[in-house]
Amino acid sequence: MITPTRMIFLLPLLLVACGNTFPLYGAVDAPHGTTASQQQRDISYCKSQAQDQASNNGEQTKAFLYGSAALKKDKNLQRNIFAGCMTAKGYTVIPVQVVKTGAPQQTKPVQAKPT
Repeated sequence: MITPTRMIFLLPLLLVACGNTFPLYGAVDAPHGTTASQQQRDISYCKSQAQDQASNNGEQTKAFLYGSAALKKDKNLQRNIFAGCMTAKGYTVIPVQVVKTGAPQQTKPVQAKPT
């Protein structure tokens, strides 16, 4: 049986595990010849790598326990891991733009105009 004391310690871990909803990138520019399905697989793989590595480092738990500064560090860590993973696969990652309100916004990829 789970005692109230254990529940107090387990609840934050559960909430952090379910609350990973921030964007890791603004846009991704795929290398020439990459299919849409391959790009989705690579994005999923790199997202999973970022989340796993942050979990292994205990960053998500620290983020919950120590507040917004630790949460910001966790987001930056995951974004850097994601960008490194995608760059290693040949992609160009455009970072999330943060506006004055502090809310991250994903950018749209810039399309070259035909000449």
